[in-house]
Amino acid sequence: MSSPANKNLLILSYYWPPLGGPGAIRPVKFAKYLPGFGYEPVVITRKEIAYHSYDELLIKEVEKTKVLRTETLDPARLLWLVGMRKYRPRPWQRPLKQAFNFPDHKILWLPFAGRAGIKQDHDFVMATAPPFSAFVTGYMISRRSGKPLILDFRDAWVEFPFLPYRGVQRKIAAYLEKKVADHASLIIVVDDNLRDILIKKYPWVGKKLNVIPNGYDPDDFVVSEYPEQFTLSYLGTVRRERDPENVLRAVNQLISEKKIGSSDIRVKFIGHIEDPYRTRIGHYPFAKIHDHKPYVAALREFASAHVAIMVTTGGELFFPSRQNEYLATGLPIIVCGRSKGIHLLTDAFKRGYPGWTYDFSDINGIKQGIFELFNAWQNKRLMRGQRPYPELTREKLAQRLAHLIDTL
Repeated sequence: MSSPANKNLLILSYYWPPLGGPGAIRPVKFAKYLPGFGYEPVVITRKEIAYHSYDELLIKEVEKTKVLRTETLDPARLLWLVGMRKYRPRPWQRPLKQAFNFPDHKILWLPFAGRAGIKQDHDFVMATAPPFSAFVTGYMISRRSGKPLILDFRDAWVEFPFLPYRGVQRKIAAYLEKKVADHASLIIVVDDNLRDILIKKYPWVGKKLNVIPNGYDPDDFVVSEYPEQFTLSYLGTVRRERDPENVLRAVNQLISEKKIGSSDIRVKFIGHIEDPYRTRIGHYPFAKIHDHKPYVAALREFASAHVAIMVTTGGELFFPSRQNEYLATGLPIIVCGRSKGIHLLTDAFKRGYPGWTYDFSDINGIKQGIFELFNAWQNKRLMRGQRPYPELTREKLAQRLAHLIDTL
């Protein structure tokens, strides 16, 4: 519970319920647990926008948190104002987003969020990004108020892999990143690779830079029953960097070769699926898409399976935010694709957690791995893993963040 002695922590988070997804979940979990460790969050976010994932239940975890919803003139807000509610990204929109990448197309939230933050009484300012315009806003508020600035990197900025900066855009992003990193009193990042990249560019920030990964809440993974069919489960966004086609081909070949009956296996996808991949997945009768679910319902649907599937086609800066949640299920894990960004899973496998990593194009290897797990399941010998990182629950990570703020 919060205390009258708690200090006020202003949190700038563009993504906040009723929006769902990792961008909202991480600040929600911080806001949920920080009052127990001496910090009272005050969240600044935007008014309603058109978006692809909503989670009305997530807000119940932070019902007592003070939230200020400001205006914004970014494209998602304008789409809402003209009547659009559900927004689905399309490939043709990518060049438009690229054109307004200064430092991102949410920059027109800055004046409204900045004005609200300056007026709000606070002891610390914390900005979580992307969108990286939140960092610029936090910097402006901190400079104006004289209060310490905390940056939360959920992704790389200058090296942002999902909408890369080019030419003058990259120069602007690099200038802004250095500016806010120099000013910040504390920097937290979700991944060791991101920490190393920042230290390589700005060695002097190492003393104020810490890793706080995305965690898990143990109670979110309660499963009442498991499916009768052998079920592979995928959690998260499906897009170009996480193309599941080779996994689907591997399963299809097992069925074609009559090693597994077509009615004996299912592959389910839980999360936001971009349109081209919805079409591809739909070509496979054994695959099923579960449209967006509230966060806890999605986790329980994901955990109600026999094997978890992770896919990555990216490099070291593609670090899936769901790695701890995968491990929290206890399910054996097949990873399709090698990347430094999945080192949390790789380390867990070395510790004895049941998991296997294959090259992205190694369909035969993936096929053999699935077949062996299918046989183990049939013979009631399917392994389950123990959670290898009990220190990475959301509550303990919030406590770690509070201790870091204490040092300021």
